[in-house]
Amino acid sequence: MSTTSTTSASTTGTACGARVWEIPTTDAACAGIVTGNMTDVMDECCKDAEVSKYENNCGIYCLAQGQDINELQSCLSRKSGNYHDVFCNAALNATATATATRSKSTSSGTSTHSSTTSTSTNAAIANQQISKSGLGLIGLLFSSALMAVIA
Repeated sequence: MSTTSTTSASTTGTACGARVWEIPTTDAACAGIVTGNMTDVMDECCKDAEVSKYENNCGIYCLAQGQDINELQSCLSRKSGNYHDVFCNAALNATATATATRSKSTSSGTSTHSSTTSTSTNAAIANQQISKSGLGLIGLLFSSALMAVIA
């Protein structure tokens, strides 16, 4: 007796790996899992921002240029019809600081991509959460030091 099992790619990206949920930029950007019409939706919603695939073509993202994260995320969710597979890495009012634009040539039928990146020296990571296990470890170390002083 033989058993046959099949697996299909999940819309949550588990077939691609957990890293698909990590957008490969720290600048304000939105991404989506490459399923259905997501590539076309990204081309439309990202306006002039360059659209890039990552994580073995499982994910696709663009910077929030000329619009904030809220506008970009809303467009991606609405046009793809799949808000579960659209995610962003910044606050809703954030916009990209770098510029990576694309230009399309209609005369030859090919597209060319050019990118210019600028960096900010005053960058900060917002909303860093402190893990409970980290706090517990600090508390344990503090308690151990206190007990050593008392004893």
